Amino acid sequence: MQRKEIRELGVGKIVTGAIVIALALGVTIFYLFYTGRFGGGSRLKITPPARVGYEWSHLAADNNIVSDYLFGRTKKLIVAKGGDGIFAATSYTIAGRLVTQEAEDSGIYGLSDQAMLLKCYVRAGDRNNAVALKEEVIKRFKMPDGLYRAFVYKDGAVEEVTSTASMIDWLDAMMEYYVSYGSDVDYKEIKNLSRNLFDGEGRLNTEKISVAKYAESLYVSLKDPSVFDEDDEGSMEQLYGTVSEDFDSNYVENSDIEEEIEGVLLSNINLRLIMDLEKNGLIAQGAYEKALKAVKDGFAGGGYSFYAYATSGAMDCGDYIYSGQSTGTIDIAQNIKTMKNLAEVGELDNASFAEFKGQTINSGRIYSEFVIMTGNYSGYEAFSSYTDGMMLAYYMGDTDLYDKLSETFGKRVATKSTSPALYMIFREENDRYVFYARENLGARLATS
Repeated sequence: MQRKEIRELGVGKIVTGAIVIALALGVTIFYLFYTGRFGGGSRLKITPPARVGYEWSHLAADNNIVSDYLFGRTKKLIVAKGGDGIFAATSYTIAGRLVTQEAEDSGIYGLSDQAMLLKCYVRAGDRNNAVALKEEVIKRFKMPDGLYRAFVYKDGAVEEVTSTASMIDWLDAMMEYYVSYGSDVDYKEIKNLSRNLFDGEGRLNTEKISVAKYAESLYVSLKDPSVFDEDDEGSMEQLYGTVSEDFDSNYVENSDIEEEIEGVLLSNINLRLIMDLEKNGLIAQGAYEKALKAVKDGFAGGGYSFYAYATSGAMDCGDYIYSGQSTGTIDIAQNIKTMKNLAEVGELDNASFAEFKGQTINSGRIYSEFVIMTGNYSGYEAFSSYTDGMMLAYYMGDTDLYDKLSETFGKRVATKSTSPALYMIFREENDRYVFYARENLGARLATS
């Protein structure tokens, strides 16, 4: 080969190589601009999201909960038909047997539901839908003071009502979103929301909490709390008191009165999220230890393996309320969420888990409350707690409990092949089949 041909071949390779490098560099720069990371955007390190894996999802599938199919149908019914193609409606009711029973949606979009949907998109690698949802939530849910509305409406109406629980859910979802697709604008949003939810010491801010209590004429204390020793754990009867006379239980229940206090729901103390916020400098150092102590100090003890409903006052004040919606009871749904938060960071008390597992395995159901006076579980079936229970079982490595919860939850999966909601979780209400976003999106996250 002549020298001229060799030189031309060498030049050709160099040109080709330069073009390839230029294209790669161009794609990289485009990606950095596209994601908002050009110029050294902030980075977050978070605890990897829990992905249950094949062994666990297989247990769910054996009980009719087929994760991919469930999510596909949920997007079609609750997002595309029930929502507006971006937001998920809180619920969707399929058409009934009668001509007059048309399909209908709730017309309400909840922030917590959108947070779960965002997590589902991120974990599925669906960037386009994740970005569109995130931007629309900020546009419609965010208020001028930086807080987020708990709900907005399909007709465009809004209410200036906030919920710490829903904002914690959204902040958690935004952290997960940011790691995959976020921009500097999203980082600032995370930072601002963190500052609105936590004080300068990293404590979750108080909010108005409605609690129930007995009418004073019906309820007296067995022991004056002022005479307790500092280390006296007491008992739930000492903390609550008891009915002063032998009143009929229905009369007592109807004599509940509501009281509004400033406090913090223990179930809102998302320990894994707080740990991630602290290690990324988004809230004060020591926040996680404060939060962990506040939750663990809320363990009732005295023969009752439950956690408090809320603190009366600041998160670390040590004053706890054990009854939520009904006096003399433990709110099981709130307890399960609190236990799940503890189990996620490896800090759950074994006695509380054993109590929950024993009750669930024996009865096959999750009831809404535990009655302190009788020692029995009662109330309605806490449908929305099954996915929290499944994640709790996963964190504790208990396949038997996960399988049992999947079995109970799976009995409410639509299995009729012609149903538009095939594979989705339903409730039967007033002879109609209703599908809730929280239960279906929660099932997706707990089984994939």
